[in-house]
Amino acid sequence: MTTHENVPPEAARKSSALWLAFLSALVFYAWAYSYLGAILILEKNTVRTGAPQAGFIDAVYQSASLRSGRNSGETSISSTVTRAFPQYTDGVVDPLFPWLMSGFSSEPPDVVFERGKWMNLILSGSILILFGLAAAKAFSFSGATAMVLMGGFGIILERSAYFSPDALYYLLLVLTWLCALSLIRQNLLWLYGAFGVLLGLSYLAKPLVWPIVTGFVVVSIVRSIWIGFASRKNRGSDGLWSPSNQLVGFAMMIAAFLLVTGPRLSYAAAVFGDPFHHYQKYLVWFDSPQDALRFQQEHPGKEELSALTFDNRPGLVRFVREKGWGALGGRSWEGALAQVKSSALSRGGWILFYGFFVFLVIAAMHRWAASRQKNEVWRLRGASAPWMLLFLSVVAAITLFHTGVGNPVIPNSPMTTSLFLPILVTFIWIAERYRRQLQRSNISSVVNWVYAVLMAFPILRITLRIILAVSAPVI
Repeated sequence: MTTHENVPPEAARKSSALWLAFLSALVFYAWAYSYLGAILILEKNTVRTGAPQAGFIDAVYQSASLRSGRNSGETSISSTVTRAFPQYTDGVVDPLFPWLMSGFSSEPPDVVFERGKWMNLILSGSILILFGLAAAKAFSFSGATAMVLMGGFGIILERSAYFSPDALYYLLLVLTWLCALSLIRQNLLWLYGAFGVLLGLSYLAKPLVWPIVTGFVVVSIVRSIWIGFASRKNRGSDGLWSPSNQLVGFAMMIAAFLLVTGPRLSYAAAVFGDPFHHYQKYLVWFDSPQDALRFQQEHPGKEELSALTFDNRPGLVRFVREKGWGALGGRSWEGALAQVKSSALSRGGWILFYGFFVFLVIAAMHRWAASRQKNEVWRLRGASAPWMLLFLSVVAAITLFHTGVGNPVIPNSPMTTSLFLPILVTFIWIAERYRRQLQRSNISSVVNWVYAVLMAFPILRITLRIILAVSAPVI
């Protein structure tokens, strides 16, 4: 009997003892996450008057006012339903996190600030636990543990103690990314709908998801062209991915996205004249924060923004016309290098390099086994990895170009930091897929041992650092 990839042989060998050990470790890591996060909340982030946090606190009251309808004369059922969803934005602050906190709007700002930090920590920790459980069911225990530790303690913890949507956004984005990888592997129609919902939620947290959408569309189109060319040349099929699902799938994705983000898009269209308005798309093209701030102050609403013509609107066309392609290339390259150095991509660089190393080792074993066992069924399931890597490359290139151009104004862009988890997850995802396919080969035991040893290194290293941090916490 042929074993299907979705039900790998090792799934049946995940004994209750291994599950108990994993769950015990997860409980310890959850406690350490909560303990260290509480220290950050109580001892580091104690001032709410900084511009980003103050803006989000003010948005809590604005969101609650919209939700209750105090600023609207509309009393219809449809308007009441619309007001219940996140929608308030001032062009900088995004609606999801203030909407989640709007239930505390009767409290003074200091109380909202404290409760928001704790809710952020609890929410991010809960999502990490669910992510760990799902990863353990889908992959190996060692891979699931490593991903939770490298992601949770590598990037999420440091942002979970702030009154901002950063931690929530990074987690939503990685869930969106995982859905995109699933679609690249097998583009089932229902996955397009799930992808649209996750894109919408990520967009409500921070409207910076357009590189993922662009990358996914580019890879889908290129893959369809490749499949058509390969079919004419009789080179076989492309595994589980079907070009015929794209048209309906894209329609489902767009519909799901609009369903989730509709109220926010309507609000932005009414206030700013553009449903997808966000000041960052203009500000990144200025040469200094002062110039960017002046533009924002001079264009506070729909009337001022609508007066912008195509020629004087800050953007790619105006920049190239005034400064040339050479200046664009130099600014984007230098800015991208500065962004990488100042972000989690540099601070957690060893994690990303190690994830890439794990991918290379397992991919080499997969390729070696495939070249010597050409008749094995498992060999037919490796077609998606190159497309996943292409997707990662396109999204990373677009993101770093955009943040590089905007580096003079936004030197620590969350768009750059948001690449950390997707890059890591992609390497581990492909390594796990290759490892699972090799369960049907005669080197299954070897690859399992190699993978377990490779995963043990970051697990032990991060666990040791956690123990030291808990023993003698230093802010």
